Amino acid sequence: MMKRCAVVVAIGMLVAGCAVLDQVRQMQTFAHCKFRLVGIEQVRLAGVSIDGKTSIRQFNVLDAVKLTAALRGGALPLQFVVNVEVQNPNAQTAAMNRLAWILLIDGREMVRGQLDRRIEIAANGGLAPLPLEIALDLRQALSGQSGDSMLNLAFNVAGEGAHPTHVTLKVKPSILIAGQTLDLPDYITISTEFGGGAGGQ
Repeated sequence: MMKRCAVVVAIGMLVAGCAVLDQVRQMQTFAHCKFRLVGIEQVRLAGVSIDGKTSIRQFNVLDAVKLTAALRGGALPLQFVVNVEVQNPNAQTAAMNRLAWILLIDGREMVRGQLDRRIEIAANGGLAPLPLEIALDLRQALSGQSGDSMLNLAFNVAGEGAHPTHVTLKVKPSILIAGQTLDLPDYITISTEFGGGAGGQ
């Protein structure tokens, strides 16, 4: 009986060990996927949608008043969704349980966040969308700059500004093993430009 229990325990430990190794391999495969920033959408400044707008004169009276008041003082919340496409060209499934990210605009760090959601990407060319919901206080992120500068950056993020905006996203996937987080040692950097005729390519 004792020998039989010992065999069962040994098999259980072996299966658990294989499962852990498989998760580690899937995360390593995730790090070797191809990442692309495909677009920014649902851009809202102080609760007002600015998609398709290039000037505060293009807003209706109510939204223009709201934006003008927000630009004069207090918090200036900017919200948008960064759409990332992940392609797995490898021969093994790629997966992760958590994704830490850092957003930089024109080389300046704006905000950090974390996506707590398991994502699996099929082998041999599988694709997966990775939408990241971003929220930051533009006044805090651009401390010391004018209201016009903040408004122009918001328009640029929406892809409507006259000059292209360089957007960089640094991501670090991780897996959860027995309640413990195992991270990749380095961030993966994804960059592109939006607006000003750049087109996000």
